Amino acid sequence: MKIRYSVPHIHLASLCLLILALFLLGSCTSKNRFYVNVNAIPLHLTIHPFEQDFFAIDTSHVAEGLAQLHSKYGPYLNLYLHNVMQFDTVGSKEVDDQVRAFLEDTAVRSIFRETIRQYANDSDILAKVTDAFKRFHYFFPNHSIPQLYFHVSMFNQSVVTDNNVVSLSVDNYLGPNYYWYKKIVYDYLRYNMRRDKVPSDFMVAYLLSEFPMAPSDRFLDNMLYRGKLMYMLAALMPDEKPNVLMGYTPQQMEWCKKNEKGIWLNLLDNKQLYSTDPMVSTTYLNDAPFTSGVSQNSPGRIGIWLGWQIVAQYMDHHTSVTLPQLIADNNYQKMLEDSGYKP
Repeated sequence: MKIRYSVPHIHLASLCLLILALFLLGSCTSKNRFYVNVNAIPLHLTIHPFEQDFFAIDTSHVAEGLAQLHSKYGPYLNLYLHNVMQFDTVGSKEVDDQVRAFLEDTAVRSIFRETIRQYANDSDILAKVTDAFKRFHYFFPNHSIPQLYFHVSMFNQSVVTDNNVVSLSVDNYLGPNYYWYKKIVYDYLRYNMRRDKVPSDFMVAYLLSEFPMAPSDRFLDNMLYRGKLMYMLAALMPDEKPNVLMGYTPQQMEWCKKNEKGIWLNLLDNKQLYSTDPMVSTTYLNDAPFTSGVSQNSPGRIGIWLGWQIVAQYMDHHTSVTLPQLIADNNYQKMLEDSGYKP
């Protein structure tokens, strides 16, 4: 005797949802082999608001104010004064006069007020940077996590690093349409002078300082080194949009994807891949309104983007390679060959 039965619709729907969830989980896990449960990693970071303490100095008592800052911030104060602002060091009469003039400058005060207005709350930035450093600590447990700072430099260096310190010039991230930027900054540079670039710029600065490139003039080596850093950055910040990590508009990112083969063939046809001419690296790796010799529709820094694609393909073909192994591998010729890269 056959027994007929039916599965209630609610049970069938639940089963389908369960199967779909398991499929999506497996798909996400396979796509992101560097997944890390950041909630399981205890790490507390803060971004030291040095810029607020610095601008709180009483200009009638600069020497005393600097002494208090030196007591609180230690060597960082001289890093800021000397390396960023090109002032003298703490204790000299010259630095007192330099700091006083800086703090009393009307334009400087206006810029500082705008930084306070925009960055009084940095919780969104801190959350992203903390998660990125949690992932970094997971993969590189023997590396120290840096101290993070904000400073104001009057549009000088965006980020400085030294002795386990990463300090970001927050006045360089006030938005592309900020009054002073429109007066003194090239249009192609203004796009990245915005808040959502702060977390990834912190991380890029740290990675560049923590894993400096082995000396080489060859363009291939420089391109793949920067590609490795971008690949690692994407692994450490998997929720960030690739174009934000790259510092491109969505349209620039799309242009690179559509013209990837042409970019590659242009390098080969012009025999630039193995060039040791520093101008080749400058052309392909540095900020510019477009990449000279490629197209006026191209973005700058397409060598970094291309290096990222090559490294990503290499890692797709070598699923057992870890991030520490990748960053330690300086055999860029072999990496290129083993990637099987053919756009």
